[in-house]
Amino acid sequence: FRHGFSTNVPLLSPNTPEMDISALKDCVLAVSNHCRRRTISEPRLLELPGPCHVLGDIHGNLLDLEFFARCLWPAGPEAAAGNFLFLGDFVDRGKDSIAAIGYIMAMKILNPKKWWMIRGNHETREVNGNIDHYQDGSFLRQCHRLFGEIDGQRVWETVNTFFDTLPLAASIDGKVFCVHGGIPRSLCTEEASLDMIRQVENPLRFASNNRMVYDMLWSDPTPPARESQALDGEGFGQSPRGSSCFGKQALEGFLEKYRFEHILRGHEAQKSGVGVNTDSRITTIFSTSSDHFPGEIRASCGSVLVENGQMKPMVKKIDESPTLKPTYAGYVEPTDLPQQVHSYANLTSIPVAWNTVHPPGPQMQQFTSQLHGMAQPNPRYYYVG
Repeated sequence: FRHGFSTNVPLLSPNTPEMDISALKDCVLAVSNHCRRRTISEPRLLELPGPCHVLGDIHGNLLDLEFFARCLWPAGPEAAAGNFLFLGDFVDRGKDSIAAIGYIMAMKILNPKKWWMIRGNHETREVNGNIDHYQDGSFLRQCHRLFGEIDGQRVWETVNTFFDTLPLAASIDGKVFCVHGGIPRSLCTEEASLDMIRQVENPLRFASNNRMVYDMLWSDPTPPARESQALDGEGFGQSPRGSSCFGKQALEGFLEKYRFEHILRGHEAQKSGVGVNTDSRITTIFSTSSDHFPGEIRASCGSVLVENGQMKPMVKKIDESPTLKPTYAGYVEPTDLPQQVHSYANLTSIPVAWNTVHPPGPQMQQFTSQLHGMAQPNPRYYYVG
C-alpha cells in the first residue's frame, strides 16, 4: 500500500519486484468473496450514527487514499472514532484500481461495523468493463494486464460480483441522506417510501434494469441557471451526460418528505474536493485529485465529517512541492466561523479546512477563492497549517 507512491507507474504490475502474481490473484479473489458474504446481508439503505467520515470517488488513486489513511485513520479504523462511509466509484480512471479496491475491501473485512461502502455507477460491469472508453484506466484492462486475460477476467468478474451486493444509499443520524449520484423521481411520488430502497433485490447484477437504482447511481443536480430550460413541472429532467437530473423543487420535496436536512453525494469531479450547490442543501465530495482535469489545472480531494449536527469538510492542501506530507486532520473551530454554517440546513457558504495540519496547533488564514474558481457566491476557504 505504501510502496512506490513517487512513481508514475502502477503500484501493482507483473514487473513489481518480489511480486507473486498468482498469490496476489488468490488473495484478491478470497478478499472479494469474503466481502461479498458480509455485504450481501447488509441492508440496502444503511442507517449509520455519527460521527461519520464520508469520502467520495476514489477512482483507483492510491496517493489520495494514502492521504486519507494518514489523516483520518492513522492507527487504523479500529482506533478511530466513528464510522467511515465511501460513496462509491472505487475503480477506473486511476492507475491503481486493483490495489485501491483491494485495500478498501480488506478494511471492510477487518472493520465490518465501522467501514461502509455504497455503490456507484463505476461498480457496474458496463462501466468498469468499458476498455474502449477508459483505455488504460479501465478496471478490466488493469486486471488483464496484471493477471493475464483469463485470470484477469476471473478477478474482474469476482470483484463485480461483490459490487452487486453493495448497499445503495445511507443515512447518518436520520438527517443526512448519502447516495452516489442523486435522488430518483420514483422516490418523490406521493405513495413512495424509503422501503423501495430497502426492498431492492440483493445481489443486483444489472443496475440499469432498475430505474430507481439507475437514477441513484447516475443523476446530477441541475445548476440553477439551467432549471427553467432543463426540468419538467416536477423538477426532473435529463442531464448533459444523458442520465437524469433534478432541481430545487425535486430536492426540497425529497428532503421534506423524508425529513432529511442535507444530501451528501459524489459522482461529479470537484476541483476543490468539496463543493456545495442547489441552495446549499447538497454537498458533493470528490476524494481523488487526479485523472479528471487537464494537466494544467491543479485539483484537490476532500471528505466531510458529520458529527453532532455539524458538517466539517477536510480538503487536502495543494502544495507546490511534488510530495505531500500530511500528518493530522484539523478543522476550523466553530467559534471562528458564523454559527449558521454549522447546521445541515444553512450551509450558505461551506467552510473548508485546508490541510496539511502540523501540530502543535492550527492557525487559520483566509485563503482566496480564485485559486480553484469555485462557483459558489463568496465562498470562504481557510488554510489550516
